[in-house]
Order: sequence, then C-alpha cells, then structure tokens
Amino acid sequence: MTRVKICGLTREEDVDAVVDAGADAAGFISGLSSSPRNLTISRAATLISRVPLFVTSVLVTTGGALVENSEAVKRIAPKAIQLYGSLFSPETVRDSFHANLLKPYSVPRQESSGGGGRGVLAKAKEAVRGYDALLTDTYQEGYDGGTGLTSDWSVCAAIRKTIAPTPLILSGGLRPENVELAIATVAPFCIDVSSGVESAPGVKDPAKVRAFMSKASPSGGRQVAR
Repeated sequence: MTRVKICGLTREEDVDAVVDAGADAAGFISGLSSSPRNLTISRAATLISRVPLFVTSVLVTTGGALVENSEAVKRIAPKAIQLYGSLFSPETVRDSFHANLLKPYSVPRQESSGGGGRGVLAKAKEAVRGYDALLTDTYQEGYDGGTGLTSDWSVCAAIRKTIAPTPLILSGGLRPENVELAIATVAPFCIDVSSGVESAPGVKDPAKVRAFMSKASPSGGRQVAR
C-alpha cells in the first residue's frame, strides 16, 4: 500500500483532519521563509506535539535552520527531517537529531522533460546516499521545493528503480484528480501532497483531504483513536 504524507500544516484543525483521514505522515515547514506555510520553530513544536504516536511527524527545514534551532529541534524530536541544503552530512544530522532523513531532489516538469537521462538518474543515486528516502519534487528556478507543479513521472519511475531499495516519495502537483494515475505510473513508496488539498495557501480543505485519501488509499487508511 502506498503511504501518504500531507505537508505544509499550519493549524491545529488541519493536523486533526489529516490524521483522522488516515495520513501516514504530517509535514511541518520551518526555516524556509519563502514558503507561505513557513512556521516559527515554536509554532512547529506546538503542532508536532499534536501528532499521535503512530503517525510520522516530519520537520521540513534547512541546514542553517537546524544550526539556529538545534536545541529546539532536539526537544521537538520529529520522527523524520526533510532536509534542504548540504551544510551537513546526513550522518551528522542523524547522530544529532536521531531522525530519519528525507532528501529532496528536483526533477523536470512533464512538458519540459525529454524523458530524463542517465545523468539525472546517476545524480539521484548519489544525492540519496546516506539518506533514508528520496523525495522527488518539480524543478522551478528560484525555488527549493513545494512548487505545486507536476513533474515528469516517467523520470520519477526511472529514479525509483535506480535508487532501490531506498524508498522514493513522489511529490509535486498531486491532487485528488491525478493521484491514482501518479501511483500507477511511478509506484512510489509514499506520495506527498500540500497545495493539492488546500482551499488557500497553508489552509487545508478537509473535503479535499478526504477525497485525496480515498483515491490514494482506497482501503481507507488507518483508524485513529482520539
């Protein structure tokens, strides 16, 4: 079964909505000031404390932010860190924060890709070395990630095979209308959605969340007791 990560949570009610819908992971952005979903580390801590035991909390951040907020992140103890930048080796981050590490990796947009190439695949294999999973997002100049654009799924499928057995997380432009096709095309370990289930930037729409989960996890996902 493909797992689901819903990212960019900014409100308590949104954390509750994605957990109740059966999401496997909840993502919180801190240290990426260009994102409309960016949180202070204290606000991220408040929301992460709301995530129940068997849902993975993911802190989306940068190496610089980890330096600035090192002690706070240790107190928060996210189960995973999605790390932008190359300030530290993955081994250093893992030893310091005892979290699984997700490596973001940009791939071309569907309309701009020529089908990928060995260079893209080789770079992906090298990029994920030492990490626990690779997260593909869509390349857009001037953005680290979270572009909301659909990537070339044929390239993502080739990357998945290249980096195996390391898991691939598919992100970029996913929504209830296309997630079934994305899963069928790429066969990722996990899918990651943010803007595709929102009514406004940083505001999750419970109906869209439920619709997304019904397409991505037809069995209905977990049942969470509160």
